[in-house]
Amino acid sequence: MAVNELERDYIRLLHTCDIIENIIGGMKMSDSSDSDKKMTVGNLIMHIEEELVDSKYTDASKDLTGVNSVIATGRAYWKS
Repeated sequence: MAVNELERDYIRLLHTCDIIENIIGGMKMSDSSDSDKKMTVGNLIMHIEEELVDSKYTDASKDLTGVNSVIATGRAYWKS
């Protein structure tokens, strides 16, 4: 069975967004300090941004609306 690397990477990207939303929403890391949560969200945001530098998602017409929204929300949380 052939592995579709683009689909796997895109799903991984969406799961990273879910993790960020769960941290901000208090469903993950609920016992952690605010500074630890912000540091984790910041690291995840930077990872997503690095991934988006590659044009493979836009070249494949992947919808990045939700991803961009999570980046904006995550950056606001991280910098607060």
